[in-house]
Amino acid sequence: MFHLPFLLISLTMFFIWSSLLFFGQKTRREQIIMSVAGLVLTPAILLVAAADYRAAGSLTSGFIGVEDLIFAFSFTGVAAVVYEILIGRRLKPIRRNHLGGRHPLHWLATLVIVLGAWAAISFAAMLLFPIGSVYSFMIGALVVGIYIIADRHDLLIDAIFSGLFMAVLVFGLEQLFFVHLFPIEASALWQTDRLSGLFISGIPVEEIIWILIVGMTIGPVYEFVRHYRVK
Repeated sequence: MFHLPFLLISLTMFFIWSSLLFFGQKTRREQIIMSVAGLVLTPAILLVAAADYRAAGSLTSGFIGVEDLIFAFSFTGVAAVVYEILIGRRLKPIRRNHLGGRHPLHWLATLVIVLGAWAAISFAAMLLFPIGSVYSFMIGALVVGIYIIADRHDLLIDAIFSGLFMAVLVFGLEQLFFVHLFPIEASALWQTDRLSGLFISGIPVEEIIWILIVGMTIGPVYEFVRHYRVK
């Protein structure tokens, strides 16, 4: 069964994804690759992260719904290229000391390792500390994001812009579809007893923070694994 407000958000996100794909000719490969990575890997992370703070929707009903797949696919692709397209930046290869860094199998393996580390850290944090899964998910993303920026200082602006853009975008969509158009569904969406209880215009602060952190982490991932510099 579809969760209608979330489905509408997912479809809107896919429309934005399609628009970026159309206008961003030079970023299409990056956008599609990152979207596929999100489609394959992100739903599993979302399933865990939503287990104890989402009270409605297909993520907590025992299976991944179509709206979840659309959102994961679109969100990842948008976050990966939005900085380059909106700010008008281009990618330029940089040299690395090790050999084989640009071979497709090498950087694809690196991408899988980075996203796998994100999931592993999230699981570990959830098992080791008395925190909810949404917080462990944030910790995993934050650790990976900090590592990327520490290794590649030039990607800092990319990460910050991507995170802020995705946070504002999702917040706006949730304001429209959750708070204003479907307030009853919105009021029953989150398990507020497992959250901090802090809201911003009807949206839990955790929702905004995790979107911000995830956007900051996804934004520079492609450039990191492909050894590209944003110019």
